[in-house]
Amino acid sequence: MGTSNIKVPAVFLDRDGTVIFDKNYLSLPDQVKLYSYAADSINRLRAAGFKVIIVTNQSGVARGMFSEQDLQKIHERFVFLLKKAGAEIDAIYYCPHADEDSCNCRKPKPGMVLQGAKDFNIDLEKSYTVGDSIRDYLLGCNTGGKGILVLTGHGKKQQTKIAQEKIKPMAVCKTLKDAVSVIIKDAKKN
Repeated sequence: MGTSNIKVPAVFLDRDGTVIFDKNYLSLPDQVKLYSYAADSINRLRAAGFKVIIVTNQSGVARGMFSEQDLQKIHERFVFLLKKAGAEIDAIYYCPHADEDSCNCRKPKPGMVLQGAKDFNIDLEKSYTVGDSIRDYLLGCNTGGKGILVLTGHGKKQQTKIAQEKIKPMAVCKTLKDAVSVIIKDAKKN
């Protein structure tokens, strides 16, 4: 028998300011600190049938602030802390470029989400993006899904900029925990 062609929904989560505390160019594994609700939020998404994928812009690599090897160690620590708290993610995709590199993977461009969709047979129309930046919710819109802004990390500052944007988020939520409740409720309607 061949592999299944059934597409699955996913939630693409920003890392810094959404799942972990934002340290402004986090460059050391010791700086990784999960929000208290992160593991439970991820588990709720997985129990609801979503793949959970991290998509993160990491321009510190392009700026020479840390190497891709350093970033790998940070992600190993991140995954370890999630597992220790009882949660697992399906993948981490990162963009190591700066804005001026004009790559296709830097959020809100769709590269990371499209790669995740290909790797995991994701139904993008039934998927969501969640993060603390306008870039994060625009990413959802740019890939055919829905985007949510959280007010942790840089979210409160970003909220004031939303009025200037043509595209609005599906929801603005206090935390990832609240966003997960919105996602699960919305997914049941569709």
